[in-house]
Order: sequence, then C-alpha cells, then structure tokens
Amino acid sequence: MVRLQCKKCTNVFETGLMNMLSVHVGPYHLMKCPACSKRSWFNFYSPVKTPITWVALEKTQTFQRPLAEEEYEKKRIEDSKYEKT
Repeated sequence: MVRLQCKKCTNVFETGLMNMLSVHVGPYHLMKCPACSKRSWFNFYSPVKTPITWVALEKTQTFQRPLAEEEYEKKRIEDSKYEKT
C-alpha cells in the first residue's frame, strides 16, 4: 500500500499495487483520485508521511440526493477551475 496526496483536493489516501499498472512516466502515474474523481499525476516513489484523510466509502452508500440548482451551479464553477483550455 502506498500513501498518496491529491494536489487538487489535498486528500491523503492509500492505494494498492494494481494502480501502479496505470499509465506512467518514470515515478509519476496518471490515475484518478478516489476522493475528488479528478485525474492527476501521483509520485509513487516518494509516498506522503501525513495521516490518511480520506477513507473509501462502503458500497452500501450509493444513493445521492439530486443537487439543487444553486448547488449544481457551485459544483460546475468549482469543476471549471481545474479544466485546461
């Protein structure tokens, strides 16, 4: 298990060896952050020493309430900050 930190949401999580089979350039692996679901480059050779801040949710919690119009607009604006043009 390797402890990694997402640069976009700053959550710390652990991942297994199966994610090391993803696209990589040297020590950097392109993978999706399980916390924010955004793709980023993670350095697998220098793991993070900080404590874990994100734990995988159980599969029983799959229901999400629909977003209100204001919440949807805030989420869209937040997501657009990370888009590259």
